[in-house]
Amino acid sequence: MKLNILKAPSFLLLSTMSSASFGAGFAIIEQSVTGLGRAFAGSAASAEDGSTVFFNPAGLVYLKQAEMDFALNYIAPNTEFNNDGTSSPANGGDYGDAGNNAVVPNFYFAKPLNDKVAIGFGVTAPFGLVTEYNENWVGRYFAVKSDLKTINFNPSIAFKATDKLSIGFGVSAEYIDLTLSQMTDRFGAPDRKVKLEADDWGYGYNLGIMYQMTPETRLALAYRSKISHTLEGDGKVTTPIGKIEQDIQGDVDLPETLSLAIHHQLNEKWSVMADATMTRWSRFEELAIESEGGAFTSTKAEDWDNSMRYGIGLNYQYSNKWQFRTGIAYDETPVPNAERRTARIPDNDRKWLAIGATYNYSDNLVIDAGYAHLFASNPSIRESDGSHSLNGDYDVSVDLLGVQLRWLM
Repeated sequence: MKLNILKAPSFLLLSTMSSASFGAGFAIIEQSVTGLGRAFAGSAASAEDGSTVFFNPAGLVYLKQAEMDFALNYIAPNTEFNNDGTSSPANGGDYGDAGNNAVVPNFYFAKPLNDKVAIGFGVTAPFGLVTEYNENWVGRYFAVKSDLKTINFNPSIAFKATDKLSIGFGVSAEYIDLTLSQMTDRFGAPDRKVKLEADDWGYGYNLGIMYQMTPETRLALAYRSKISHTLEGDGKVTTPIGKIEQDIQGDVDLPETLSLAIHHQLNEKWSVMADATMTRWSRFEELAIESEGGAFTSTKAEDWDNSMRYGIGLNYQYSNKWQFRTGIAYDETPVPNAERRTARIPDNDRKWLAIGATYNYSDNLVIDAGYAHLFASNPSIRESDGSHSLNGDYDVSVDLLGVQLRWLM
């Protein structure tokens, strides 16, 4: 996309994340520390703690008592650019790692009302993170800073329809806040800085079912709806003689997900779980931005693909005090090729390897911890806006560490 009067390259209102985004695209799957320890395999069927509010509200009826969960997920990405033939009117450096470390919190409350009905409430951040380059780097005309935050408030209810079938439903109120910046050149003059800031509230729902096939085996199906946002805010271009400012607006749909999962109790000590989850990134066909004076008005094709995620995990009940878990997963990228990949989101397929543990400190306090390492093939990038091109690849990896306190009431 071009910023009409200033020849600025594309601003992506939603393609803001580097590989520091830990579900496919710019989704954040880190909504459960117990789930992290098994690479989130089978999360829609696990119903281990309050995070079932997010992954499948039907699991609320499997919790034996009320609880409050407080979790912190520390995310340490490596996203280092390697230049390979970038064409630009001005020289610049690679300037190393664009990924920023971040902490993503989760909060859940769950309470059984009786043997058949339970309620829950979750506060999560399902999309977001930050990437930032030096203002003099070689790709500065495509991206400098990308900062996307979401906060989702999710009250839920579940009930047992029969002895084997449980049904859950939740609604979501989601706030999104976005800041993007990049540099722009103008006929050989010093670079200008362009900055967009916008926010919005949007609404959606999630629902799920769990079916207890046998005492050892249950199946689950969970769905989170898309949430449509109309972001409104300000566009600014900083020049040596002042600023150009205009109101901006852009529409976007954050995609829905559908997950099929299974949980099987092998014996008193061991259980296994698995899932397949689809995210409908094909909704992200283009990005359209409008501005009051026309300076920021543009449309850019994205053409993302739907993506799949597959995981398998194990739980081991070592003792009454300790439980251990592990898991692996394969996460597809929705980005179809190097030409559609951007400096704001050099996303690629990734493989997960995870471990975790639970310690029952007392009758009322449970401590969970999880760690995962994400491996990714180096994504290549061939981004162009007609005036500039960015060619190269990225060295990508991610380390995740989560800790959680559960207060049982």
